[in-house]
Amino acid sequence: MEYNFFISPEQNYVHIKAEGKYSIGDIKTLIEVVTHDERYNPSFNSLVDIRNISYTPVVSEIMDFADFIKATKQFFKAKVALVVKGDVIYNLFKLSSHLSRKNGIMVSIFNDITEAEAWIADHSG
Repeated sequence: MEYNFFISPEQNYVHIKAEGKYSIGDIKTLIEVVTHDERYNPSFNSLVDIRNISYTPVVSEIMDFADFIKATKQFFKAKVALVVKGDVIYNLFKLSSHLSRKNGIMVSIFNDITEAEAWIADHSG
């Protein structure tokens, strides 16, 4: 499990990039590390690039992840763009995104990082 993140308070922006072998627990841990960083603010837009992780979740893990996001929604008051690779992972995280949106968290899933960055930059919502 490898990751790095950049927090820019000046830009109200967080960029997270993860690579390697991951589990749903590892992803939760990564989220907790970032959201508990002293520079982090829940009003920051976040771009999460997990295109290079080695992990294919099952539906029950996606449901568990959606529950985790719901329980920690106080950390996500702005946009969260999740960039993934592959149709299976895209569709599974799309389900999680739908559940998160029902709980007031603005998450969108992308296969293309340029589209994710454009969505983050668009102030219309």
